[in-house]
Amino acid sequence: MNLTRLETFVEVVRCGTFARAAEALSFTPSAVSQQMAKLEAEVGVPLLDGSRRPTEAGRLLHEHAVGILAAVARARAGLEVLQADQVKRLRLAACPQAAAAVLPRALRILRRRLPGAELIVEEDAAVRAAVLEGRVDIGVWAAPAGRDEDPAIVETVLVREPLAVAIAADHPLARFDCLDDAMLAATPRVGGPQSRVTSLPAQLAMAAAGEGYALVPALATMPGGVVLRPLSGAPEWELRAGRPAREVLSMGTLAALDALRKVSAGRPGPAAHKITVKTSA
Repeated sequence: MNLTRLETFVEVVRCGTFARAAEALSFTPSAVSQQMAKLEAEVGVPLLDGSRRPTEAGRLLHEHAVGILAAVARARAGLEVLQADQVKRLRLAACPQAAAAVLPRALRILRRRLPGAELIVEEDAAVRAAVLEGRVDIGVWAAPAGRDEDPAIVETVLVREPLAVAIAADHPLARFDCLDDAMLAATPRVGGPQSRVTSLPAQLAMAAAGEGYALVPALATMPGGVVLRPLSGAPEWELRAGRPAREVLSMGTLAALDALRKVSAGRPGPAAHKITVKTSA
């Protein structure tokens, strides 16, 4: 059974309402309702009555769910103690976009979990090469979705989502919540087939200057005067974490992957960068 669904169920029983459970879990009430619906579909019987009290089946599952969650919590605590004792040094590298967007929060988690470890961090545009050469334990980079993996690297996809349009905030198209190819037809693409501007900072600077739009990962740090807009049918990109395939998976690497997954899951997408521009009727 899904642990998130069991945790949601236990909180609903404890709190008595979806709204209070949502507050305790930092979910929305709708998300709590969805988790409960999925759990009831999974077990095949109602777990709550109309007053949000557990049914007979709900009381039985609740007793086991509390034990399961407690066992998982003890296992996690034990692993964290083991990680803290075993990991003495952890070397991480990230491409510039990931170094700014996800690495700081991942390091915050790792410093709590591995208080005695030396964390060595570098920003490297050629992060894959650093992983291949064994200079780092784990690297993080952005790549086109579906790109063939290198057998010398064990890769984990942290995020997969469409590229977004970076465009000047005062461009007429910035007033729209979502764009499509037809809307962009009259605007040149910075970094496109006819452009030799290849680095992400340069593409964003050109977009800010009104020279066109750029297709970028949503994790890119936007300079002043640039906004992100979703693009209908945009190609996808991935944020990947990789480690040398020849190295044995260590406790430090496991801790780093877990931290990176957590912060990547909480990243805002292009919608978080929207600016609504009201137009006169």
